[in-house]
Amino acid sequence: MVRQQSTPTYIKNTILYAIAIFIAVIIYYIEIQVPPSIALGGVYCLVILYSWILPGKNISIYTGFFCTVLIILAMINKSESIPQGGLVGLNTFISIIVVWICVTLVSAAKSGYAGMERVMLSLEDKVWERTNALNKSRKGLEISEKAYKYLYENSNEMHASVDFDDNHILRCNDTLCKKLGYSKEELLDQPVELLYHSSCIEVFEKSLLNFKTEGHIKNVELQLRTKTGDKIEVILNVTSVKSKEGKITNCRFSWTDITELKRLNIERIAYAQRLEIKNKELEQFTFIASHDLQEPLRTVTSFSEILSNEYFDKFDQTGKDSINFILEATGRMQNLVKGLLDYSRLGKDANKEKIDFNEILSNLKKDLSLKIIETDTEFEYKKLPENFMGYKSELIQLFLNLIINSMKFRVKDRVAKIKISSTVNDAELLFCVEDNGIGISKNHQDKIFKIFKRIYSRKKYEGTGIGLAHCQKIVDLHGGKIWVESELGMGSKFYFTLKN
Repeated sequence: MVRQQSTPTYIKNTILYAIAIFIAVIIYYIEIQVPPSIALGGVYCLVILYSWILPGKNISIYTGFFCTVLIILAMINKSESIPQGGLVGLNTFISIIVVWICVTLVSAAKSGYAGMERVMLSLEDKVWERTNALNKSRKGLEISEKAYKYLYENSNEMHASVDFDDNHILRCNDTLCKKLGYSKEELLDQPVELLYHSSCIEVFEKSLLNFKTEGHIKNVELQLRTKTGDKIEVILNVTSVKSKEGKITNCRFSWTDITELKRLNIERIAYAQRLEIKNKELEQFTFIASHDLQEPLRTVTSFSEILSNEYFDKFDQTGKDSINFILEATGRMQNLVKGLLDYSRLGKDANKEKIDFNEILSNLKKDLSLKIIETDTEFEYKKLPENFMGYKSELIQLFLNLIINSMKFRVKDRVAKIKISSTVNDAELLFCVEDNGIGISKNHQDKIFKIFKRIYSRKKYEGTGIGLAHCQKIVDLHGGKIWVESELGMGSKFYFTLKN
């Protein structure tokens, strides 16, 4: 089908103006032909009325001027040919008055219509905007409803809406059906008591009575019964839905499955019991180590010392070497047992107290003054935290072990330097004990904090190899971490944190 082209607007307007001019000219021609006693000027009102459909804001006024000009021209024409000029002038005046009254009426009507048109357009825009807003709201509600439905149906919790009067299930989610093994059709319109295990019916009924008065149920432990008769441990919460009048119409039941939590709690209790047994065994071991194990050591040491003191000269060189070896070995064994006992006692029966680390370092500096002078050590520390809650004896042991280690593993022919600094934040305290000693290779940095782990031989450096294990346990007691940054020959930086 061929689409018909519309006439351009300017051609339509030209035709409308031409028709108006044509009508005015015809009226003018008729007016100059009739006797002057007949007033045809009012006929120009047809042109004024026609100007309603002409485009343009003030076209009626312009048309009025055009018609007025034609009326005056007609008057002049008549005055020249007819002696009754006075009558012609009166008719002309009347015609002009009639024309401009008509212009005024048409302009007012056209202006009112234009105003009404603007109001209609404004109303149409508002209706369109409101319609769009309502459509958006409707779409938003649809999306929200879909999201709510998805969350409701796929929630980890089991949900059901229950009638307040007869306790029948009105609605339930997929989670409830899957957990209990029912279909929705099997659960709807059934009493909610159907869901509960027989062992907790009394508790549930008592909770319902409280709900009638309080309007809610909070965190009640119950058991649900599956379709196969299995038990599910749950926590029940119930809220009420009220009408405008404030009357409860139905209830929202929510069950949280705590079966896994119950199982984990049972395991936790069992683990705690096993841990308590292990602690008792460790206490028994500590008692044995502190008494039964040290007693034979003391006996061996005593008899070895007697042999050394009274019969040493009577032995040959092999015997003398054997006596010395026994004394050294038993001495090391006593130190190891003592170190192990000290390690097991760390934090036991200790109470936290307020600690000033500046005071701890000041006292340690005094206690180690002779050692500092003997080893020619430069010992300094910056301003340290003053109000920390911790185990004081253990923290003193921590700093003492790190300082003694720095003095022990110094470089010969080099002035030993030890610097202690700290950084404070909301979560923890960070300390650094820095020295310029022999350093630690990267291969050994993870091993030095393990009990009885030694890097160097006893002949070169004395010790039991338990000092840094003590440091590790003390830091663990305070919820922190300890590590070392070091290079061989470049010194070490021992960092540790304490939970603030």
